[in-house]
Amino acid sequence: MTTPALSTSAATPMRGTITKSTAKRQSYCSQFLRTTVPLLVVDVAACFTCLVVASLIATLFGHPGEFWSSGKLAILFVTSIATSFLVLGLYSGVGMHPIYEFRQCMIAVTAGYIFVAASNLNSQNAFAILLTFPLMLGSIWMARSLLRHVLAKFNWWGVPCFVFGCDNRINRLYPMHRRNMTTGFRPFGFVQSDFPRHTKEEFRQYWLGTPDQSADLRRDHQVHVALVHRRGRTDRELAKFIEAHLRGFTQTVIVPDDDRIPSLWSMGHDGGLIVKDRLLMPSCQLIKRCMDVAISALVLLLGFPFFVILALWMKVSSPGPLFFGHERIGRDGLKFKAWKFRSMCVNADEVLNKTIAENPELRAEWESTQKLKNDPRVTSSGRFLRKTSLDEIPQLWNVLVGEMSLVGPRPIVASEIEKYNDKFSSYLRVTPGVTGFWQISGRNLTSYERRVELDDYYVRNWSVWFDLYILFRTVKTVMMREGAF
Repeated sequence: MTTPALSTSAATPMRGTITKSTAKRQSYCSQFLRTTVPLLVVDVAACFTCLVVASLIATLFGHPGEFWSSGKLAILFVTSIATSFLVLGLYSGVGMHPIYEFRQCMIAVTAGYIFVAASNLNSQNAFAILLTFPLMLGSIWMARSLLRHVLAKFNWWGVPCFVFGCDNRINRLYPMHRRNMTTGFRPFGFVQSDFPRHTKEEFRQYWLGTPDQSADLRRDHQVHVALVHRRGRTDRELAKFIEAHLRGFTQTVIVPDDDRIPSLWSMGHDGGLIVKDRLLMPSCQLIKRCMDVAISALVLLLGFPFFVILALWMKVSSPGPLFFGHERIGRDGLKFKAWKFRSMCVNADEVLNKTIAENPELRAEWESTQKLKNDPRVTSSGRFLRKTSLDEIPQLWNVLVGEMSLVGPRPIVASEIEKYNDKFSSYLRVTPGVTGFWQISGRNLTSYERRVELDDYYVRNWSVWFDLYILFRTVKTVMMREGAF
């Protein structure tokens, strides 16, 4: 084995790769759009063509339709088909197994057609609509497949990626990825500790560096996808490798060593498992932020009269300020004040110190969970607020100004950092939330260690759908008062 000096400015790349100077100028969004927009265009063109052909055939058989209604029908067809394709993930653009893409195309076309047909049962274009279905069923997928083979020949199309773990099989595996460029993944180079002596000279120039340098390589070349060969690693070893070297990649594709593993729902002809870090996807972040602002503003607006009544009751039951702000740690370590309706007496700290000093059991409970089930600091109105989680309504203001999100890890104080250990880096990657996975998974009935695990799981598996699931589950949790005290 030899370890040549690191060089990223070698000879001209092979045909089918994206040059390093080009990759530097491309963000993930531009790479993604450049890869998916042509697919959208060919889908629309194929759909429109099928309708035109079906209309011509219908006219030849004596079933002409009206021009104006045909135009509206074309728009309806294109919109419904494109929407079905979007919902079924056909505009992810890259890393899709051809058989899986074929299946999704068939389902999307059928769903879109049923919608159009059902809304035009008595149309004068009924015969044309009937003919359109068999035409679209095969032609749209065939047009997509043909377009992929054509676009794969152009350097501007596709998403550049680093290949990890080829090791002694570099002469076989790296060309394999080049042949699979119709999936939208383009090998930019391979990353590993070294390469064997028998590595062909044509591949040596694509050795970029070691896994320890992957973060710098990713930033320098704006490469957001990593193809990782499992190379006999156990699940734990693979997880450690990804955690140590691939944290900044938007997509990580795990390619199995055994070709017999079924994976028709993943990338390439040889299979693989795609792991997406959606926290790095601007589109997902934008959707999450828009959802935060819209829902928070709506709740505050509609609930304002009720919140005023609640505030009056609090003032009567416990004189003092209505709101309580406590300094918490937010995304990237930035500190902010998380607001709540005050649910404790004004001298809460004194009461707490006296209570835990006089009762060792309560001290142990506090040190374990940072909470007390029968907290002597809580007022009568505060106990109701906590049971119903209404004390956290003011945090919707934190959401509106961007300090918090509707869904995320529970915001912590500085003294809790040590409890997160190596998982604290995961906490810092997201905006803390008003509700979260912990709140719907037992809440105060779980240990602090379990809470950390749930927060870490949320960060690693975050998606907009995960947030929506947690929001709906939160309604049930609040209504049933699960784990609240």
